[in-house]
Amino acid sequence: MIRMKQICCWMACLAMVLGAGLARADFFEGDPCPDIAAEDVFGNAVNLDAILEKNPDLVILYFFKPDTGEAIAAKLQALKRMYSADDLAIIALGMKSDQNSLKSFAERMKIKYYLLADNVINTQTWYGDVDITPLTLFVFTPERTIERVIRGGNAKQANLLREVAENLYQQRKTDKAAAVTSVALESGEDADAVKELTGHILLAEGKLDEAEKEFGQIGSQSGLAKVALERGDLDGAIAAADKAGDDGYALAVKGQAQLKAGNLEAAGETLKMASNAPIEGWKKSEAVNANGRLAHSSGDIDGAIAAYSEAQSLDQYNVAALSNEGAAYRERGGEKDLVMAKATLEKAGAIRDDELSALMLQQVKAEIEEANDIKRGELIKSMISDLGKRYAELKANGEAEPVDSWSTRPVVLAFLPGETKGRFLFDRAGTDMVLQREIESQVQGKNGIQVVERIMLDKLLQELNLGSSELTSSDTQRRLGKVLSAGHLGFIDFAQMGAETLLYLRLIDSETTGIFFQTSVTVDESNPREVVASVVEELTAKLASAEPLQGLIADAASNDAVIVNLNKKHGAKEGMVFNILEDGDPIKVGGKVIAHRQKPVGRLTLTAVEDDYAVGTASNLREGVTLAGEMKIKEVTK
Repeated sequence: MIRMKQICCWMACLAMVLGAGLARADFFEGDPCPDIAAEDVFGNAVNLDAILEKNPDLVILYFFKPDTGEAIAAKLQALKRMYSADDLAIIALGMKSDQNSLKSFAERMKIKYYLLADNVINTQTWYGDVDITPLTLFVFTPERTIERVIRGGNAKQANLLREVAENLYQQRKTDKAAAVTSVALESGEDADAVKELTGHILLAEGKLDEAEKEFGQIGSQSGLAKVALERGDLDGAIAAADKAGDDGYALAVKGQAQLKAGNLEAAGETLKMASNAPIEGWKKSEAVNANGRLAHSSGDIDGAIAAYSEAQSLDQYNVAALSNEGAAYRERGGEKDLVMAKATLEKAGAIRDDELSALMLQQVKAEIEEANDIKRGELIKSMISDLGKRYAELKANGEAEPVDSWSTRPVVLAFLPGETKGRFLFDRAGTDMVLQREIESQVQGKNGIQVVERIMLDKLLQELNLGSSELTSSDTQRRLGKVLSAGHLGFIDFAQMGAETLLYLRLIDSETTGIFFQTSVTVDESNPREVVASVVEELTAKLASAEPLQGLIADAASNDAVIVNLNKKHGAKEGMVFNILEDGDPIKVGGKVIAHRQKPVGRLTLTAVEDDYAVGTASNLREGVTLAGEMKIKEVTK
């Protein structure tokens, strides 16, 4: 036994020594694609870099010998007939084949794609890596790496068209993927495998009933489980997955259903089994990505990032995994983390358009700029100190301040942290933050509405040590409203309602602490801009329906320079005209004076509006009227 171990050890060392001096043969997924710049047998210039610059849907490199590669060459020709040169580029490299034999081959097969003879490629550095033919490589265009390797004449090679359709599906180019599956069926490729892929294409298009029918025809329980999951039928998804036994993708779907149901321990076990099962890369990628979401939801940011990165390596088109990774870096929040979040989200954008990733990237870029603005940071620090002192004073004095029940309060909103926590509501990490920040951004400045800066608000709440539970207190809400000069406090929360996730928005009147406005909208993670637009339109319409502006005269030393307590935050503008009012006869009910009739005694036209006050000119003053502080003004409306 000892002798055998010594021999094995010696052989292993010898292999390491020999291997160290040898270049690795063959191509592997993730490798850089080979450099190709030559002229093909038709006299066409072929430059792979130039082709990739055009960002086609797919680039296929096909290494073959005419006597063994005819079947695949014919399938590639069928693909070429379907797509333009800008959408699909095929470069066939005839190994050990001369110009004349390849021309003859091309004429017989009616080949129209690039065809390179051996003599123009045999000096390339990668030439020796091709030790098996036929060999088909799919190029991952954004990073110019190899996305898929199909070696020899095995079963995968026979199903080349389905492989192409699968690649297009992963890119979410579903129309083109569906067209290729039709050709794959006509070409006699594995019908069940093609129909399975067709079901997933239909799912990606949101055609759940059609997908269910397709999966049902071939008895795909994993596919039926996925349909149930997309419908929000978590019990149905788990039941269908259980019928599939140890099918790796069924386990992946079951784990995702358990995760959404909040059964985190069971989800972890199931997803681990799925990740270790022998399933296709993009299917395993789903399981690993879900594992990342599980780690993320439990606060394990490092573990989540590692899982998201692995998921994207399994499926280079997995934009969701990249978006999740970007969200994890953003949540960690350090300066380097934000830079990593930016790079990751930019990588996602290079693969395909994705609204959530694009919005998150836009927000992360703004956060990086804010973090690098030293002067602004110092100003905010000073303001936080002042606001903190002001809050403490209000709390200590029992908020004993004169109450101005007449003047219009500034249209200022402060969005405070909501109460949503502890539930796995979104497939995509960071969706809640993206929606909240985008709502704040879209409301800011619309119809004169001002929103308290997020960075300042977060730092103030941190300074005051106020958590979400304290923010439900009416006393706290009133104090914050006064400190921030915010007439309304906004709260955004999320909740599950059957198969749907709902966003709830409510505005609290910071003085009365009563609900001023509330609404809800269904969240579509694939279309966050539409969700935001719906909320912002309703919210701003409510705030725009306010009554005419009202205020008080602060100083009337000169009729040509009357100072009032309205300003830009109220929406006051130069040229606005106000009635100057005096209290008239009392209005009584049950012997009690409840108000006074207002008597116009003149007009005031604003000539300048500043951040804290406005200046106007008085006119049409009634005889005997002298302007004084605390006199009321009310906007004249048509």
